[in-house]
Amino acid sequence: MEIADLRTLVAIVEQGGVIKAAESLNRVPSAVTSRVKLMEEKLGVQLFVREHRRMTMTHEGKVLYEHAIKILALNDQAVSLIRLARPGGKFRLGAMDSMAATRLPAPLSEMYRRYADMDLELTTGISRFLIDSLDDNSLDAAFIADAPHDARFERATVFNEELVIIGPANHPAIRVPQDIRCQTVLTYRDGCSYRGRLVSWYRKYGLEPVRMASMSSYQVILGAVAAGMGVGIIPRPLLDSFLFRQEISEHHIDGMESVVTELIWKTGRLSPNIRGLLELMQIKYPPV
Repeated sequence: MEIADLRTLVAIVEQGGVIKAAESLNRVPSAVTSRVKLMEEKLGVQLFVREHRRMTMTHEGKVLYEHAIKILALNDQAVSLIRLARPGGKFRLGAMDSMAATRLPAPLSEMYRRYADMDLELTTGISRFLIDSLDDNSLDAAFIADAPHDARFERATVFNEELVIIGPANHPAIRVPQDIRCQTVLTYRDGCSYRGRLVSWYRKYGLEPVRMASMSSYQVILGAVAAGMGVGIIPRPLLDSFLFRQEISEHHIDGMESVVTELIWKTGRLSPNIRGLLELMQIKYPPV
């Protein structure tokens, strides 16, 4: 099959129909429809069920779509590695929410300034989601904290952050879990490396949090802690941007002074885009 066939299939699925897919591909709708019919004839299967002006994927269509995503990602990466002398083209970057809000705006803005032909896509999520997305080729690289060592990936250290426990204003000093007065611990969703750090800290003292509440973002955690709902764990830089800083107490815990954040990518796939980002952030790879 041709790459254009796969791009057409992916566009229809991701854009939600032929008309929007045609716009994204700079084609007329009839050309998109014709290509789908030719694909179905080549394969001898039906990829879409057409009902009431809607196109629903068949099982065969879903299987082809899942493989098409991976094939196109590898194709785009090959083009970037071989044909581009400098960073450019599509760059699918992942990051944890806390980093996207504090550390990344400046370097990503500079990436746009330096490389006008770069199509940068930033996806945020928890550590587990980012690692899975790297593994299935949905992302080219991702910023992840406390990532476990894995032969599938190469990595470069980019930041060292301090994690702090936060509580309502005037909460007594917290040094061990027994010092925490609030029964509820507010964290990001399961799979977040910071949440893992907090649970490990409790278990070091033979304890478990009494109650854990999953929040949708670190800003929600900050607001909930300020309102007295419980305590939380966040990277120290997030406190500086919180409007109601006076409503929160900050507690430094031994063992959380340095949390390493790395830029991670698939082994053997150090592309010009990844190298360009590392150079912009003044990170040498491989380290000397």
